[in-house]
Amino acid sequence: MKKLFLVIAAFNILAGCYTVRKELPDTKAVSQTAQRTWQTKKENLKAKHPHQEFPESLGGLLQSDEWTIYKDKEQEEFTGHVFYDNGVYTFKAGYALSDRKNKTITARGNVFVKQQQTPDISYEAYADQGKYNYQTGKGKFQSVSKNPVKLIWTEPAQTVTATARQADFNTTTRVFTLTGNVFVTRTTPEGTQTMQADKITLRQDEEYVHLDGHAVLSDGLRTLQASNVVYNGTQDEAHANGDRPLVTGSTEQGTFAVIADEVSSDAQGNVVQLNGRVQGWFVSPELNQHKLNSQF
Repeated sequence: MKKLFLVIAAFNILAGCYTVRKELPDTKAVSQTAQRTWQTKKENLKAKHPHQEFPESLGGLLQSDEWTIYKDKEQEEFTGHVFYDNGVYTFKAGYALSDRKNKTITARGNVFVKQQQTPDISYEAYADQGKYNYQTGKGKFQSVSKNPVKLIWTEPAQTVTATARQADFNTTTRVFTLTGNVFVTRTTPEGTQTMQADKITLRQDEEYVHLDGHAVLSDGLRTLQASNVVYNGTQDEAHANGDRPLVTGSTEQGTFAVIADEVSSDAQGNVVQLNGRVQGWFVSPELNQHKLNSQF
C-alpha cells in the first residue's frame, strides 16, 4: 500500500517548472549530456533571434511560439507549443503564465509534466490545466474535458497509474488529494492491483491514506468494498467501514464472501479481524467432495 501511493510524489515536479528569470541554481543533478544539449538549443535559438533575451530556469530553456512580458504586472506569458526540458524535468502546454508577483505558474492545454528521477524511475502528469504556487507549495491539476487527470509512476518493479477529475497537492506538507472517479492501477510482475473511490487523500509523511466513498480494492483474487478505507502505515493498521464492508475472493482452499460492520487488519493483511454482524460463506472443493457429505 505504501508504494502504491508514492506516485502522488509526481506533483513535486511542478516545483521545477516555474519560469521566473533568475540566476541559475545548482544543476549538479542534471547530466553533462543534458547540459550540452541545453546549451546547443540555447545557442541555436539565439542565432535565430540575436536581439531577443530568453528566459532560463533550472539550467534549461523555455520555448514557445509567442512570449509576452508584462513588466507592470511582473508576468510572462507563453503561448503556443510551450516546451521546457533540461534532461531531468520536462514541461509542455499550449499556454503558460508566470506570475512572479504572486509566485504562481498557470498552464492549460494538454499540460504534461515529467521528472526523470533516475534512468529507471520517472514521474509523469497529464491534465487539461494546472496551477502551482512555488512559494506555498500548493497547486492543482484539473480536467475540464472528458479526459481525466492522469499520473504515472514508473520504476523497474512496477508501474502505477492514477486517474481523477482533479488532483490537489501541497509539496510543503506533502498532502495530496485526488477527487472525482479516482482509479489507481498498480502493475507488477506478480500481478495487477486496482483501487477506486470518490476521493483519495494521502498524507505522505505519515504514510496515511483515506479512500472516501464507494471504495473498492482488488488484487485480482480478492476484493474489498466499503464506504471508507483508512490505511495508517505508522500504526501498522488498516480499517474498512460504512455500508457493511464486503470481502470476496478465492484462496488455494476455495472461494469466500464475508460481510461485517467493520474489517480491520495489520498493514500487511496477515491478521484480519471482522467485527459486528459477521456473515458469509466459504466453499472448498475438498469439503464438497469429502465422503462425509454423503451422510447428509
